[in-house]
Amino acid sequence: MNPREKNIARVKALLEKNVENGATEAEAMSALAKASELMKQWYISENDIKDPYLGEKCILKQFPLIQSGYNYRLFYNDLTRLFDCEYYYNSKIIAFFGFEEDVELCGYFYNLIIKTCLKEKDNFLESPEGIVAKKYHHGRTLAASFIKGFMLRIATKMEDMYKDKVSNLPQQTGLMVVKKEQKVKEQFEILDFKIFMQSSKELVFEEIGFNAGLDKGDEFHLTQGINSYQMENTKQLH
Repeated sequence: MNPREKNIARVKALLEKNVENGATEAEAMSALAKASELMKQWYISENDIKDPYLGEKCILKQFPLIQSGYNYRLFYNDLTRLFDCEYYYNSKIIAFFGFEEDVELCGYFYNLIIKTCLKEKDNFLESPEGIVAKKYHHGRTLAASFIKGFMLRIATKMEDMYKDKVSNLPQQTGLMVVKKEQKVKEQFEILDFKIFMQSSKELVFEEIGFNAGLDKGDEFHLTQGINSYQMENTKQLH
């Protein structure tokens, strides 16, 4: 922690010395004066000492579960971790819990990724490579293998993005992100959902479909998805 960060922490501690917390009026006034002095000396603004998530509440929003008979769950954990959310799902819906914009991003990417995957799966099965592969393997097995490869690549990309996000954050901002993640987790636990994890049989995958899925997943650019999300929401404001 550098000197400025130490003094930001001191200011926060001084501002906690108030009458509501048991300090006398004289002690509170003295602490306020000292905090004001430190803020001027170290150019500390109100934003530096304010918890940006203090007054913001988490929301729970449900999205229809995309039904197709295939397993997409491979990327759920990495999606919600990337956008600081929690989630649960059943046979009809998937629900994301967190701050509003993060929840909307999870819902947007959930739909975008799965719909893109299904489209690419159909393209693969109708391609010359897919047509030949179907002569030796069941079409559904090839499709499931393609989806598994695609989702594995997406999950890996999201994991890398999360690591980059955390490692590139300034120390103070990083602490705020940790606070944000903790708040989401704490509020989610308060809801006390009785969630039962269902075990599923591991899909047997054919190498041809799996590798094709990996390749198409590699072509999916998450940053373009974020830009598209921002553009769509900007258009809605006009």
